[in-house]
Amino acid sequence: MHKTIPLARVVAALALALAGAHAAADTTYNVSIGTGGFGVSSGWLDLQFNGPGVGLAPAATVTLTDFVGFDAGAEVITAGQVGGSLATGYTIGNGDAWNDLFHAVSYGSVLSFKVTFAGDADLSGDIGQSIFSVSAYAADQTTLLGGSSAMDGSLGTVTWTPATVLGGTGSTSFALNSEAIAISAVPEPSAWLMMGIGAMLAAGAARRSRRA
Repeated sequence: MHKTIPLARVVAALALALAGAHAAADTTYNVSIGTGGFGVSSGWLDLQFNGPGVGLAPAATVTLTDFVGFDAGAEVITAGQVGGSLATGYTIGNGDAWNDLFHAVSYGSVLSFKVTFAGDADLSGDIGQSIFSVSAYAADQTTLLGGSSAMDGSLGTVTWTPATVLGGTGSTSFALNSEAIAISAVPEPSAWLMMGIGAMLAAGAARRSRRA
């Protein structure tokens, strides 16, 4: 016997699916570092955004905002294309050979921030990726902390891959190299809206089904 699927249920499923696909393409991430197990009270957080070499990747930037646990009066050391502040947000470009934000921090709590990626398309067919990395150092600026499993000692990385067509959206993927770090995608407002619509429609369909 053929059973007709209620329209509301179809719309709800479609909205949830579209929201999931949209969220997967987001380029903003929450980054949090649990520093309670570092065994020291202070040190440095090293945030880098570098391509494979000067001129080998399209221009791209990361914007760092919503800092939690950072001291606005702490010492900051920069190299390459770095600008901004904790209050306004930092921007790091990938144009120089070494683009580095070295920020003094206090350890013992959770440090967190948001990182947003943007960049030009790569029409050459030879895709040049850029990598954002997070590392933690002791006060001596040399001793790596966090028990990283990566050869470079980074706690985690996010790789930016440029779009291959004009107007396209670049893509990102991340790797966790330590239990001290968590990285999660931040859905855009439109994705949250579609997820909410889908959830409400699904709930309404469930209520009608129970009454029936």
